[in-house]
Amino acid sequence: MASTGEPPIPRLRITPAAAAQVGRQVWLNESGGRPEGVTAWNDAEDFPSLGIGHFIWFKAGGNPQFEESFPKVVEYLRAKGTKVPAWLDKRPVPPCPWRDKAEFYREFNSPRMVELRRFLLDTVPLQTQYLLERTEAAIPKMLAALPQRADRVHLVTQLDRVVRSSPDLYPLIDYVNFKGEGISAKETAWDAERKRHEGWGMRWLLIEMRGTDTGPAALAEFSRAAKAVLDRRIKNHPTSARWRLGWHKRCDTYRRPLA
Repeated sequence: MASTGEPPIPRLRITPAAAAQVGRQVWLNESGGRPEGVTAWNDAEDFPSLGIGHFIWFKAGGNPQFEESFPKVVEYLRAKGTKVPAWLDKRPVPPCPWRDKAEFYREFNSPRMVELRRFLLDTVPLQTQYLLERTEAAIPKMLAALPQRADRVHLVTQLDRVVRSSPDLYPLIDYVNFKGEGISAKETAWDAERKRHEGWGMRWLLIEMRGTDTGPAALAEFSRAAKAVLDRRIKNHPTSARWRLGWHKRCDTYRRPLA
């Protein structure tokens, strides 16, 4: 981007110790850090959520509303040399074999489920690395989704504020995992007041940010902007209101480094 007169994209790098802290916090956010929480099926959802990041896995036929993530994680782990359970070790990764939440929990202690849980628990560090690489890969995608140069400059400026203020990059890593890159048209809702579709992923959060300070002020602004875009989602999609308290609590964890 620098050759076009736009600010350079910051690189995302953290130490192994920081990565371990990030992975633990993401796991806490998604399932309280419980070993059994790496295989879960949430109420009112049509798919299971797996791993420390609660990566979603669709049944045959897919899901028109969300972006599937678990098969990408399996492919990543396989590429890193991880032994994948034989029933899962196929290309492409097969669809979720459980028809619904009830069947999923009936088989919660079946040999296949126990093997899946062990696979996920044994690969926590690599799952964290996947989350970091996904976050870095999201940056050019977010910029490509912004046709206006001023918006691209603003996004990189705000991103750089967070990178320079967060030694563990936890706010960025967790939010991309939590609410996505913000580039999918499927992950937006019509805003009658603004008369356009509004999203809630990272792109929308960074555009929402203001200011120039680094340090605690930048992290506080990231937290505020996260709450703002999520509150806008609730306004535009009122059935999401039940998640507001938990979402805000999670956003509060972005206000300070993990260590």
